[in-house]
Amino acid sequence: MHFNEISGTEPLQELLLPPASQIGITVSNLEKGVRFYQSLLHVKKWYRTKITDADYFYKDKAIDQKLDIVVGYWGKMQLELIQQNCSVENIYTRHAAPGGFGLHHLGVVVGDLERKVSMLRDMGILPLQTGTIRFGRGGLTHFAYMDSMARAGFILELIETRAFGLNLGMPEWLVNIGRATGDTELFESQ
Repeated sequence: MHFNEISGTEPLQELLLPPASQIGITVSNLEKGVRFYQSLLHVKKWYRTKITDADYFYKDKAIDQKLDIVVGYWGKMQLELIQQNCSVENIYTRHAAPGGFGLHHLGVVVGDLERKVSMLRDMGILPLQTGTIRFGRGGLTHFAYMDSMARAGFILELIETRAFGLNLGMPEWLVNIGRATGDTELFESQ
C-alpha cells in the first residue's frame, strides 16, 4: 500500500498516535551541528543525558552501537542531534539522509510501545531498530524505529520513557530535573 492509497477506514486511525514531539537529525559533528541548529532555529540550550547502559537491536539482531546524542527544544518540540561513532550497520548508517546528515526521523511519545509496535506490525510496518536506554537514577527509554518510509515518507520512532515507573515523556522540565540531579549536563559547543 502506498501513501496515496490510505483510506479513511485505514487501521492507522486506530493507533491514536499523539502529535510528534521529536525531530531526529543526524550530524557528522555534534559541536558543529549544535552551532548550526542553534543559529538556524534559535535553540538556546542543548543537553546531554548520561546513558548508563543500552541495548540496541537492528532488524532483531543485537548490535554494539556507539553514538553521541544531544537534545534541545524548539518550542515544545525536542530536537535530537545524533552523531554516529561506529561502522556497524544500524538505523543511522542504513537510513541516512542524503549526504549522511539531516532529517532522520519523527518521534512520538507513547505509553504502550509494545502494543503500538504490534499494531503497526499487523499493518505491515515493521520495526527497523529497537532498544532500551538506561540513564540516571532509574530512567528508562524503550524505543522502536518503524519502517514507515514507503508509506509515510519518513521513519517513525515510537518512544516510551519512564522514570520511577511513571511514563513522563521527554519535556524540557524533566531534562532540567536531570541537570539538578547530575544525570544530564548542559552541552556547549566550543
